[in-house]
Formats: sequence, C-alpha cells, structure tokens
Amino acid sequence: MKEIGIALLGLGNVGLGTYRILADHARDIERRLGARVRVRHILVRDSGRARPEDVPAALITRDIAPILADPEVSVVVEVMGGLSPAREFLEKAIASGRHVVTANKALLTAHGEALFSQALARGVDLHFEGAVCGGIPIIRTLREALASDRVSSIHGIVNGTTNFILSAMADEGSTYEDALARAQKLGYAEADPTLDVNGMDAAQKLCLLASLAFAARVSPKDVHVEGITSLRPVDITLGREAGYVLKLLAIARRLPEGLDVRVHPAFIPGASPLADVRGAFNAVLLQSAALGASLFSGLGAGSLPTGSAVVSDIIDICRNLLAGVSGRLPMLSAPYVQEVPQIPSDERRGPVYLRFSVSDEPGVLGRIATVLGEKGVSLASVIQRPARPEDPHATIVVFTHTARERDVQAAVQWIDALRSTRSPTQVIRIEEGPGVLRVGG
Repeated sequence: MKEIGIALLGLGNVGLGTYRILADHARDIERRLGARVRVRHILVRDSGRARPEDVPAALITRDIAPILADPEVSVVVEVMGGLSPAREFLEKAIASGRHVVTANKALLTAHGEALFSQALARGVDLHFEGAVCGGIPIIRTLREALASDRVSSIHGIVNGTTNFILSAMADEGSTYEDALARAQKLGYAEADPTLDVNGMDAAQKLCLLASLAFAARVSPKDVHVEGITSLRPVDITLGREAGYVLKLLAIARRLPEGLDVRVHPAFIPGASPLADVRGAFNAVLLQSAALGASLFSGLGAGSLPTGSAVVSDIIDICRNLLAGVSGRLPMLSAPYVQEVPQIPSDERRGPVYLRFSVSDEPGVLGRIATVLGEKGVSLASVIQRPARPEDPHATIVVFTHTARERDVQAAVQWIDALRSTRSPTQVIRIEEGPGVLRVGG
C-alpha cells in the first residue's frame, strides 16, 4: 500500500491529539484514503522532556533540517503555536515544496497573507481547519460547502473559555472572578487568560472566518473588540428578565456600505439557537442567500477535537497528493481576497442595554432620559431598583430602541459625568437580527 510521510511540528495538547488520532484510527484512515499515513518526525522544543510512552523516541527531533532533508516527508503539520519559530518553519516547508497544515490562528492573522501567497506561488496547499472552533468543520464549510452561496452574516460563539465563564455566571450566579477560577481549575482557561477574556482570541478567529466568507482582507486592527471582564451577574439577571441571554459574540456582516466586524458581549433573544450553547462549546450561525440560516456547533478546543480537525486536513492533502492535484481551495491572499470598506464601529446601529448606578434621589431618571433624548437615543423600556443594604446606590436599566453607537457613547459620557452617577455605566449591545433570532424563519 502507498505510504505518505508527514512531520509534526509540536507535541503539545493538539500535537499529541493529532498523533494519537493518526495512530488509533490508522486502519480507518487507510480504508478511506487508500494509502497509509506515517508520522516520520516530530519536532519539539525540548527533546529532554518526558514524552508519553505511545510516542516512539526515535521520531523526536529538535531540528527542522532532518525533516526538510527527508524526501519521504510530503506534508508538514505545524501544531506548536506562537509566531516564531512556527512562521520560519512553515516558510521553509513551503519553499521546499511541502504541503502544510496549521492550527495556528495567531500566526495566520499576523502573517497569513504572506504564507498563503508563498504557498500559492510554490503550488502547494495550506490547510487550517484546526485554527477556528476546534473540531467544528466551519473552515471547510466556508471554503467548500458554501462556495456557491453568498454569506451575509456570521454570528459566532468561538471562545470556549468565555462561554464557560458566562454560562457559570448565568446558571449558577457565579461572579466573573469565581467563574474564571473554576474554568482555570478545570482546564478550560489558561493560567494567563488575557487573550480569551479580552476578546482577542475570538477576534483572531473572526478574521479568518470573515476573510473566507466575504473574500475580504480582514485583520485584528479592523475588528472592534471588547471582552467580558466588566460583566456582572446583575447584568445577566436583568437581561434574562427581559428575555435575553448574554454571550461573547464574534460578528461579521456584509452591508451595502461595507463590512461590520466586531467582537463584544451581546444580549441575544432566548429563542436564538446560540442561546443554548453552554459551557466550553462553540457555535457559528451563518446566514446566506441560498441556504438561509445554518448552525454549526460542537467542542471548540481540546486535544482530540482540534486534533480531529488537523487530521481531516492531513487526509484532504493526502487525497490531493494521490490524485496528483493541488490548489483546489482558495488561499487567503490575492487574488482571492481584496480590500473591502470597513464600517467604523461608532456607526453601528442597534438596540442597547444600559445599566446606571446612581444616587437614590428624585429627578435622576429624568436627567438620564433628557440626556439620552438630546443625543438621539430613544428609550424602549426602563427598570428601576432602589438602593438595598448590599448596594447603597439605586439601579436604573434602560433598553433602547435602535440607536447609533456614537450617540449612545456620547450620552453615556455625559451621564457618567453627572454628580448623581456613582459608577461607570454598563453598556451591552443587543443583537436581534433575523439570523440570530431563529433558524428557518
């Protein structure tokens, strides 16, 4: 039987999952592929570190040179993470004529266009299913299944750490701090969770999704990003009373004037299919012209879910090798992507939730309503809660009609400067688009 050699760059969580899937599912893969996939090298940063017993020591190397010198290696798989030396290793692999697979979203958002351009010029494939949403085949869906369709919007829960934290706050009444500590204890959050909780991890993933969906050049600097660190259980409770669920959403929409691309906490209707995505699960809701609304959900991270996505890319490339073809799929570089106007974040329009902490005195609501009205922000409903022993300040919550982001921020700036305002206003956007509200519709 024909054999295709591959090299793994990295043996961390995802690398080990990839190796074990290739080993444990070897017979299934051979039957489906008609060839044997053999791991010939595994590059690690520290060769002296103890390795699992099921990984042969003879495969381990710290040097890329033996890999590039081995004529039997046809596919190089980067699962080591980080920008360097991952970028240099992939560039060398591409230059040597090897097809490459990566699960490195940070690398692709920082240097992806250069890597894709190099792969295109060299006539090799670069696959990256594992870079977004773990084992959910969302990259393949956008690259292949919806190649004939026109995607109008993406609404995604693409970070399992933040979804776990918000689920714990909603279901158990946990504070943000307690929910984060629990996520870290269970392995759902890193010791330093900054990239997750500040929204940047989701923004990197959204760049890849939006670039594929809209054939547009989208980088993290184009994305308005807010994290979840300021959210409190009271916001979740008050939103639930109004029929909403709070999620960290990655949103990309195609509008006549350009692309609206952003990551931030948002209230969505309880009837939305995204509202039921809990814990460390991910989900992406696509709206497209031919298919309508389609939902893709599953485990968005972890050794085996992400490893399964990496192996699916390996198998796809091996099929190309056996058929003697390459370049079947578009690369995220010219001519497949182009410059598309981006809508400034302060031009976004939609309803908003505003929570004010104020002195418990007459006339406060009137002053708030006056400022909102003067700035063109119309009130849809108001909730007032008096001071309580555990909170000496009164709470006023406003749900607005559709308003422009710039006007909302101008009003909040004025209100926060009032003598009666006791702490910064909590602003949470509300997403009620047709794609979010229901599937089918």
